[in-house]
Amino acid sequence: PTAFTPNGDGRNDVFRLVNLGPRSLMEFRVFNRWGQEVFSTTNPNGGWDGTWRGEKAPTGTYQYLIRVGYPDQMTETFKGDVTLIR
Repeated sequence: PTAFTPNGDGRNDVFRLVNLGPRSLMEFRVFNRWGQEVFSTTNPNGGWDGTWRGEKAPTGTYQYLIRVGYPDQMTETFKGDVTLIR
């Protein structure tokens, strides 16, 4: 997805990874437009709920970095944007 809406309706409330398959999550980070990290986890079931420092993060575009590992010790990095809509 390119956007999520953390409004508590139970649909698309969390920006998370799905279907990792045989890969393991090594790093999942989200940054605001100033480059500040607003979320980080290595838990494959974790996800960003649209908050930062206990407050609702503002509507906008955020950058993510995801690094996964494969059973053969190879790693792959994914980068992109996600839009938080309030």
